[in-house]
Amino acid sequence: MRKPIRILAAAALACACFPVAAQPSAEQLEKVRDILTESDANGDGRVTRREYDAHRADIFAKLDRNGNGVVSEEDAPRIRIAKRKFTEKLEQVLAMADKNGDGKLSRAEWDTPERDIFALIDQDEDSVIILADLPVL
Repeated sequence: MRKPIRILAAAALACACFPVAAQPSAEQLEKVRDILTESDANGDGRVTRREYDAHRADIFAKLDRNGNGVVSEEDAPRIRIAKRKFTEKLEQVLAMADKNGDGKLSRAEWDTPERDIFALIDQDEDSVIILADLPVL
């Protein structure tokens, strides 16, 4: 998978909101674990809120390939196959996070997901998630 598509796939999960009443699937939980592991900037096995937010900001910056402050079809790679995959993943992200329905993902929309994955996992609200404490599937 090309890098922009892989980043978009991560973005889909990073801004994903699990339905309030539904339990996340094993696959979703594994993806959350992967994102949190990638967020651990210093590799100490602990993800702080600051590391998580910085990782999300980095994902947005990589998706916003033209640097105009929004992620849209304009950011798609030029190679036809990569563009098609990018567009498919972008549609998934937009379905979850494009709050105003304009077909673009602004930084403000990205920064205010419907459900905050970090807060859902950090139940003791100490702004730290210890990766070893996450369930292994």
